[in-house]
Amino acid sequence: MNGWVALGILSIMSLAVLVFFVRRSKGLWQIAAAAVLLGMTGYALQGRPATPPSPAKPVAASEVAATQLVAIRADMDQSFGSAKRWLVTADSFAKQGDYTLSAAYIQSGLKTDPQNPDLWSALGLQLMLASEGQMSPPAQLAFDKARAIRPNYPAPYYFAGLARLFAGDLDGAILLWEKTVSLATPKAKWKARIESQLQAAKALQAQAAQKQSDVPPN
Repeated sequence: MNGWVALGILSIMSLAVLVFFVRRSKGLWQIAAAAVLLGMTGYALQGRPATPPSPAKPVAASEVAATQLVAIRADMDQSFGSAKRWLVTADSFAKQGDYTLSAAYIQSGLKTDPQNPDLWSALGLQLMLASEGQMSPPAQLAFDKARAIRPNYPAPYYFAGLARLFAGDLDGAILLWEKTVSLATPKAKWKARIESQLQAAKALQAQAAQKQSDVPPN
């Protein structure tokens, strides 16, 4: 069986079971969805279906998760080299779990190149990781700045959607990821993985809606 098909089936089955048992607890199934989709992000980047599963961890507590998110952001970068001299070092700090130092290094780069959307997007991600996946006001400001400089920049929309997912807002995440995909260029190498996450999110949304409609009124 194709690894993606198997992963999709297992993910939806897992969420179906979770929705059934926590359907009376508002928001819990959406938090579970966040964990499943983050795992799919890792699968999309690693592409190793035979790798044994491991327990989910908060974003800021997992260097593996941080590495995956940094890789997605790097794929979305559009400056083609002008920000790399700052981001290579900053990303290495992030992969070691030092998001504060990474953010500080990126800020040094912004003093030299304040109109670089890749640097602003990278700063937003590091601030988001430092806040355990939450879209803090400084992170939001950084993403807004990146989008203001380059309106069709996909990274701010993707990470805003991820923050919505971690906050339990699956519907909001789907809307933002749809916008992200709509901004992909024909040769964007990140497009397939985001489309896979979006399809999985929509499947979970439909599954949850069906389960909730089956709950008898009190």
